[in-house]
Amino acid sequence: MRVTLVLVTFFVSGAGCTSPPPQITIEGQYANLSPIFIGAGSVFFKIKNTGGRDVLVGATVSVPNAVIELHDVKKSRMVRVDKIVVPSRETTDLGPGGHHIMIFNMPRTVQEGSELILTLRFERSGEKQVTVRFEKEQEAR
Repeated sequence: MRVTLVLVTFFVSGAGCTSPPPQITIEGQYANLSPIFIGAGSVFFKIKNTGGRDVLVGATVSVPNAVIELHDVKKSRMVRVDKIVVPSRETTDLGPGGHHIMIFNMPRTVQEGSELILTLRFERSGEKQVTVRFEKEQEAR
C-alpha cells in the first residue's frame, strides 16, 4: 500500500513539471549584407512558438567555410551570445538592433538577391531549415 501511495504521489507531482512541446515556425526571414565588412551579413526573422519553451542554440548555412554566430545588441554594441530563449506561446523577433544571426566569411558571389539555406538548431525542436534572401537594406522589414 505504501509503495502504491509513493508511486501515485511521484507521478502526480511530476506530471505538472514538464512543459508542452514547442511548436516552432519561422516567418519573415531576410538578410542584409554588411555595409562595413566584406563577406559578412546579418539574418533576421521571427520565431513563432505556439507551444512550450525552447532555445535557439546555433545555426549552419549552405556556404562552405562560412562562420555563423548568434548575436544581440547591448549598450549599442553587437555581442555574441550562446543562445536565444524562445518563450512559450510568444513570438521572438530577431531584427536590427536586437537579437540576430551573423554570417562571416561568405564568398564575394553572395550578393543582394542571393539565397542561402539556413539550418536553425533548437534545444527541444531540433533542426529547422529556412531559405534566406539577401535584400537591400532599405527593403528590410
